Amino acid sequence: MNRRSTASQQRLGTLRIPKLCALYVLLSRGIFTVAATLFAQQACAGVALLQPAKQYDASKPLVLTLLFGDDAGGDQYQIPDTLKVSASADMTAPAQLVLQRIDAGSSTIRLAQGEYRKVSYAGTLPPSLRGIVRIEPVDYDAAAILVTLVRPNPALGELPQSNDSAAPAIAANDPPVVAPPGAVDLLNASRISFKDPTYFIIGNSGGDVSAKFQLSFKYRIFQPDDPRSRGPIDNLYFGYTQFSIWDLQAPSSPFRDTNYRPSLFYFLPDLGMTNHSISRVSLATGLEHESNGQDGIKSRSLNIAFVEPSISFGKLDNYHLTVAPKIYTYLGSLSDNPDIADYRGNVDLKISFGKPDGIGLSTLLRKGRNRNAGSADNQLSYPLSRLIPGAAGYLFAEYFYGYGESLLNYNQKETPQFRIGFSLSR
Repeated sequence: MNRRSTASQQRLGTLRIPKLCALYVLLSRGIFTVAATLFAQQACAGVALLQPAKQYDASKPLVLTLLFGDDAGGDQYQIPDTLKVSASADMTAPAQLVLQRIDAGSSTIRLAQGEYRKVSYAGTLPPSLRGIVRIEPVDYDAAAILVTLVRPNPALGELPQSNDSAAPAIAANDPPVVAPPGAVDLLNASRISFKDPTYFIIGNSGGDVSAKFQLSFKYRIFQPDDPRSRGPIDNLYFGYTQFSIWDLQAPSSPFRDTNYRPSLFYFLPDLGMTNHSISRVSLATGLEHESNGQDGIKSRSLNIAFVEPSISFGKLDNYHLTVAPKIYTYLGSLSDNPDIADYRGNVDLKISFGKPDGIGLSTLLRKGRNRNAGSADNQLSYPLSRLIPGAAGYLFAEYFYGYGESLLNYNQKETPQFRIGFSLSR
């Protein structure tokens, strides 16, 4: 029994040892893979892309700096000779840039706890990139950055700063100190943006159950080298506003009327005219068409040339008042609505008061040439994020009183309409 038992144990041992070795190898490989993954994640997590100047002189090389290191310490980093980044501007295809390392140094660094190291890279920006540009590293899990590109215009005396031969090849990128004023919120404006409020509202006034919704945007046709440019082409915009009134109580719930309002206009968001009470003056002027797309007796259309200054009083980041008179003249034929000036007049006056992160109230007033003709469109809005954390847009209410809520009924006095709903902008 003892001999058989001993022989059996020897055979089992012979069988178990290779299996244990194989298991050990697998476990070792698994541990090594996990460790390598964790190391890579740790190294990745310990790299950050530093934010350069938000207004960047694009006539100079793009300089980006990576920051290596974290609080854990004892990490080893591989420092590449090149840095790949993806750069994209509004409504343009992204471009991939390869930046070269500026400072010479080792390709491998090990950092102690609390130690950090900066490594800078430089490259040429393509001329196709204009306006606000999003820059994101390709090979590192680092947060993207936003910069507004500004290319100085020598014709305006805005010459790039010359590099002293004794200075480093890549100098600090300071934005040029030059003429036309441009507030940060305007320089950082998107190429396409809201024009008038975009909303959907519903109400029941005098037994009239209806909904009203509006879409409105403006698009900067040409993106200049310098977003502060005042050139006529550089500040040419296409605007479009469309709204519909939807009859919810009639059979099949038809649309009563839909109005289309495309425009082409020159727009300067900041003329630089300020004093102790006026915080901003802007100006828009151009051509506008308005029609309802119907035929026969229901057809309505008009064309106007307009000038619309806008003056704001008070701090723009707090409660402030804005007054914007829109002065216009009718162009061409008014055969579909020959007496429209009797009900609309030649001036729209918009008055608004509110705070960017608080309540907002605006009124659009029209006074026709007829003594009692006119209208008042009153709108109240409040940020939904103040009521529901994480929400976007505004709680929106509108009260309309007077003639011609839509173009079809421009010469009819409407039952006062109150509607409430949601708005994307105000």
